[in-house]
Amino acid sequence: MKKVLTLVLVLAMVLSVSSGVLASSHEGIKVGITFMTTNNPFFVAMLDAVKEEVEGNLNGTVLVSDGQFDVSKQLADVEDMLVQGIDLLLFNAVDSDAAEPAVAMAKEAGIPVVCLDVDAAGPRDMFIGSDNYQAGVLVAEYTAERLNGEGKVAVINGTPITSVRNRYKGFMDTISEYDGIEIVAEQNGETNLTKSLEVTENLLQSQPEIDAIFGINDPTALGALAAVQAAGREDELFITGVDGSPDGVQAILDGTAMAATAAQDPARIGKLGVEYGLKILDGEEVPDYLPVEVKLITKENAEGFSW
Repeated sequence: MKKVLTLVLVLAMVLSVSSGVLASSHEGIKVGITFMTTNNPFFVAMLDAVKEEVEGNLNGTVLVSDGQFDVSKQLADVEDMLVQGIDLLLFNAVDSDAAEPAVAMAKEAGIPVVCLDVDAAGPRDMFIGSDNYQAGVLVAEYTAERLNGEGKVAVINGTPITSVRNRYKGFMDTISEYDGIEIVAEQNGETNLTKSLEVTENLLQSQPEIDAIFGINDPTALGALAAVQAAGREDELFITGVDGSPDGVQAILDGTAMAATAAQDPARIGKLGVEYGLKILDGEEVPDYLPVEVKLITKENAEGFSW
């Protein structure tokens, strides 16, 4: 028994030492992270997790860029981060296809690139993001069940990024299985509340009958909600989104027309971004894509939920 206890203690010491060596080898690391926008609580939660890992655990530095939905600005921001000597780039693309020059520039400088939430064209090292296809599936299944397989649905789509494309595809693939459900309109809300409010106002004028609206993310869904409330049509339909944002969840709890959201886990995505970025710096093999689970939030399970 004494030998077993000694072996356990030695093993614990070895693991502790090896963990400490891993941390110390990256002590003072400089990480750059660029977002499509920082004007979204989803990305704020992700950034907080990254800062906790880098600044809190590694005594490192985090350089933050707000791309402001501008591909050119994001490219210039990445160039500036490279000049400042970052060791790792965490990349949330404004536009998945147009992001390739920024990714290539970082890789040419020898900097690992981990894409977070949104994948990007080019030689990035890996992509960590929500299972967005499944998010679309969950929302479509909820919509179909609540409509009993029959009704008119409008879709407020968004910017051309992989997360949006995948959740849109998951929704459309699933909803198309119900012959009694018709997609009566589709608009681009540009993935933000203001534009989504505007396009929903126009949509409500052109569509006298709508039973449900799918917003591609929570800001989109909340923009649609504001338009529906202003038009006095909240009792006619329900709205779904994707994110699990604080405002989205609160709208569900408040009993508004916002009925469900497929919740992501931005803090986990940020934490994993740092963790796997360090693995790449250490020369370890990493997966091309690491999916993060999503779950449906409705009034039944919204109480107490948060990122």
